[in-house]
Formats: sequence, C-alpha cells, structure tokens
Amino acid sequence: MFYENDIINFNILDVLELKYKNSSHNNYGRNFNALSFRIRSDARIKTSENEYELCDNSIAYIPARLSYYREASRDELIVVHFDSTNYSTKSIEYFYAAEPEKFEALFRKIYLCWEEKAPGYKYTCSAILNEIFALCYAQNHREKYEKTKIQPSLEFITKNYKNPDITIGEIAKKSFMSEVYFRKLFKEEYGISPQKFITNLRIQNAAGLISSGYYSLGEIAKMSGYNDYKYFSVEFKRVMGVSPSKYTYNY
Repeated sequence: MFYENDIINFNILDVLELKYKNSSHNNYGRNFNALSFRIRSDARIKTSENEYELCDNSIAYIPARLSYYREASRDELIVVHFDSTNYSTKSIEYFYAAEPEKFEALFRKIYLCWEEKAPGYKYTCSAILNEIFALCYAQNHREKYEKTKIQPSLEFITKNYKNPDITIGEIAKKSFMSEVYFRKLFKEEYGISPQKFITNLRIQNAAGLISSGYYSLGEIAKMSGYNDYKYFSVEFKRVMGVSPSKYTYNY
C-alpha cells in the first residue's frame, strides 16, 4: 500500500475540493497520482480489472496512468494530485478511516493552505501531506513483530529477504508448520502471498538503492536478492510500473 513506504518522494500539483451530483465520467490515464478523502459519497469506480465502492470516509490512492470510469449520485471529496518518483502501482488502493474526523481535518487543512497560497505554502502543504501519510500508516500498520503464530517466520523474512535462495518452505519451518498452512495464515494476516511480500521488500530495497545513485542496476539487482537481471527487471516493472532504467532516469 502507498503508506507503507518509509518515505514517499512527491511533488504536489494541485489540491481540490470537488462536489458532484448524479455524475459519471471516464478518466483516461492521467499523468499524476491522486489521494482523496471522501466526505459524502456513493461512488463506484470501474477499471478494466476491478470495481471499487468508495463511500463516506474512504481514503483512496489512484495511481497515474490508470484509466477508469466513475459514477455516483453524490461524491463530495478533497483530493491531492501529485507526482511521485519512488512509489507506483497499477491498481487503486483504499481503506476506510477509523477516525474520519482526523483525516477530514488534515485534508481540509491542506486544501485551505493550497487555496490561500501564503508565502512558502508549498512547503506547508508538503508537510501536511506527510502528516496524512503518517496517519494512514498509523491506522493500518501492524507492529512488525506482532505476536502471531508466524512471528518467527516474519523475523526470518525481514532479515533474509535479500537472499536469492530463500524458499517459502524454509520460511514456514521457522514457525514449525507446513508450507501450505503457513501460506494460508500469511494470506489471512497480510492479504498477499508470502512470495509477493518478499518481492515487495526486494523491490522497495532496489528503489532505495537506485535513489542513492551509488550503484549500477546490475549491482542493485544482486543486492536486492536477484541473480537474474532480466527477472529482476520484470519484477521491478510489475511492482513499480516502470522499468529499472526508466525509474533511474525519472528519479
């Protein structure tokens, strides 16, 4: 999810308060990301692969270059449009606020700041957006080593995910369970497979190394757990939406 990055590099392009009634329209691959808080809404968003219902108090991240169709009898929201250089996905990510009043206060704060355009307002808005990311993280993040049946395996993953020879069977043994049962519990806990979890850690590590500017892409692939650069490139593009070389150029 977008809020799981330690730091998201971004450039705010616009902040808008929108109010629609009985509306429907298509969006075709906009070249910016959107993060929104819906105050009152019954919006339905359809992409080529999924359909989403974004109701009151939902926070949604819509990535750049994603085409979708939106319809709603009412849709009142505040949305931040921004560029990002170190996070990309091909699908909409969303959740419902457990404390919506805190989110609404921050989204209104960034909107008013952007509208007033006082000296240094872009710095202030960037700080508020970071507050929003932090609140998203605080609501959704589980402690990394929360005591569950698979805790030993989680610790093993975080220490060894850069090892290209690591296997799910080996990881499952750390929690004294079969691979099949481990996969089941892991998916229930984190919503994705353990292999995808490992891949995400590897690609986030690679993105950070690219951002440092100190290593070649071949070196970064090996330092992130990939012996095969072509496979690394395929995985990087699947997760980040662009190839490693294009990511390097954009960064």
